[in-house]
Amino acid sequence: MKRLKKWLRKARGFTLVEVMVVILIIGVLIIILVPNVGKSKEIASKKSDDALVQLVENQQLLYEIDFSVKDPSLEELVQAGYLNEEQKEAYEKITP
Repeated sequence: MKRLKKWLRKARGFTLVEVMVVILIIGVLIIILVPNVGKSKEIASKKSDDALVQLVENQQLLYEIDFSVKDPSLEELVQAGYLNEEQKEAYEKITP
C-alpha cells in the first residue's frame, strides 16, 4: 500500500508522449469531422429550399381552391396573405 501511495505521488503529470498521442488523436478526429460538417450544411440548405418550394406550391393550391384562379402569381399570394415578403424573396432566389 505504501508503494502505491508513493508511486501515485510521483506520477502526477503526463509525459510528453502521452500529451502528443492525445493531440494526435484529436487532430485525426478533426480531420475526419470537418468535411462532414460542410456536407451537413449543404444538406440542410437543400432541405430548407425544398421545404420552401413545397410551402409555395401548397399555398398556390389553397389560393386556387379559395378563389378559383389558375396559377396565381407570387404577388397575388403575398397580397392575399398566403405568403409573406421574405418567403416570396427567398423563393425567387432559389427558382429560375
